[in-house]
Amino acid sequence: MKDLTTLDGSAPHPAMDDLCTQAKRGQISRRQFLHTATLLGITAASAGSFLGPVLFSDSAQAAEVGTPRSGGSLRFACAIQEIQDPMLITWIEASNLMRNSLEYLTWVDAQNITHPYLAESWKPSDDLKEWVFNLRQDVKWSNGDAFNADDVEHNFQRWTGAESKSVNRTAFQDIASFEKLGPYQFKLVLKRPILAIPEMLNAFTCAIVHRSFKAGDDWSKNPLGTGPFKLTSFAVNKEATFAKRADYWGKPAYLDELRYVDMGTDVSTQLAALQAGQVDVLYRVTVAELDLAKRLPNAKLLTCKSAQTVVMRMAVDQKPFDDLRIRKAVALCADNAQMLKIAYRGMGTLGEDHHVAPSHPEYFPLPKRTRDVAQAKALLAEAGHPKGIDIDLIVGNTQGRYEQDTAQILQQNCLEAGIRINLKVIPATQYWPIWDKAAFSLTYWAHRPLGVMSLELAYRGGGAWNESHYSDPAFDAALDKAMGIVDPKQRSLAMQSVEQILQDACVIVQPFWADKFTATSQKVQGFQVHPSDFYPMNETWLSA
Repeated sequence: MKDLTTLDGSAPHPAMDDLCTQAKRGQISRRQFLHTATLLGITAASAGSFLGPVLFSDSAQAAEVGTPRSGGSLRFACAIQEIQDPMLITWIEASNLMRNSLEYLTWVDAQNITHPYLAESWKPSDDLKEWVFNLRQDVKWSNGDAFNADDVEHNFQRWTGAESKSVNRTAFQDIASFEKLGPYQFKLVLKRPILAIPEMLNAFTCAIVHRSFKAGDDWSKNPLGTGPFKLTSFAVNKEATFAKRADYWGKPAYLDELRYVDMGTDVSTQLAALQAGQVDVLYRVTVAELDLAKRLPNAKLLTCKSAQTVVMRMAVDQKPFDDLRIRKAVALCADNAQMLKIAYRGMGTLGEDHHVAPSHPEYFPLPKRTRDVAQAKALLAEAGHPKGIDIDLIVGNTQGRYEQDTAQILQQNCLEAGIRINLKVIPATQYWPIWDKAAFSLTYWAHRPLGVMSLELAYRGGGAWNESHYSDPAFDAALDKAMGIVDPKQRSLAMQSVEQILQDACVIVQPFWADKFTATSQKVQGFQVHPSDFYPMNETWLSA
């Protein structure tokens, strides 16, 4: 442990001793070690060198050609959504525009490893209930103001205040107090131990705004930021432009300009524009366009594993899904492997109906649910439906046709037991106003580096995005316990109860974890596909 360096130069957290022993003995994986060590305030470089250099097999960065060159304007095909209050955004596309100008306290890379950003170091107490953060002292806002702890305090007050409508209020509900210790230092005091605090601060709703920003302001009209680019023009559903900041506190960006162009939702049209040289980067390619993307001679297809998923969730407070027997009958009919193979061409990982992925460091492998149509029929009869039941399933195809294809396979699966699903496909614009109100619907959930981050939002009683309206004190208590454990093996064991409770409640059919795809032109260098769709552009450059 003597070879490990902490971010603030202090002694490592006492849990690091056992963590190092487990890593050396091969009892935990390299990824588990790096993930936990960096959360405890160890530098990624020293944590990585402790076990020796190893390349990750699922690297998501395309090979670069030549030496980075400065200059040029890059065109990025991406939805241009309203950006008024950064803490209230609900889509990652909006955060990707903002992150060119607004920055975060921490950065979680494509391998789920947490790094310093505006916070240059952090240190938790032995019991994980107090976290001291030190901020960078060389950061300037685009208006010349110095960034400091007043800015951070202002953001935490906005996120967690009684009137806050941000999902951050749920995520950080266990912060008992924010204490400013100095102009560049603060402490978070928690109601219970939480290991993941540094990781949670990189959530896309946690961009740090200037201390002058207040409720009702529109950031796009006064885009103060600390980032490498400054927003210069913005038109919803059309285009947004960012110019390189000459006075950026960090390493200057290579590109002079970023132009985000909204080309609609048809990815094949975007691919045609990429091939024609009209755009340089696409935000997303869906599984339906893979063959086309592979055939384009001037494009690079990039892919990585991801914990993005779709869930067909049942509202437990609405009939007929207030009856566990009905929910369980639906779950027993579902053939997750068939949905992955046909609807997503096998390009992903099987789900287990508990919203924690094998790629999540806290994952515990539960036995796969066995499909049992006979038992589903028996449950329906017991619930008073011996001749079957008719139910509606609403789908918005918010991420592409594969959502509808997935739902159609469940429809076929359930018909065998007499569950007659009426599939209602509606436009995405009509889906989102009712996504958390419908009795049975299919919702896309973005990648999060920890399974518990989704569980907090979607299944904890009173969670901000709890679309199934599920609430179980036993589940909440089990989740609390798991989030406060440092040891990766013990944390995974604690997650067994969390996952099992949710799976047994049959709240969701969650068939697979979908791989992520995007494409760039051959001249784009230094661009890395990220499982969270987080695309900072300061390292991207254009070859001649």
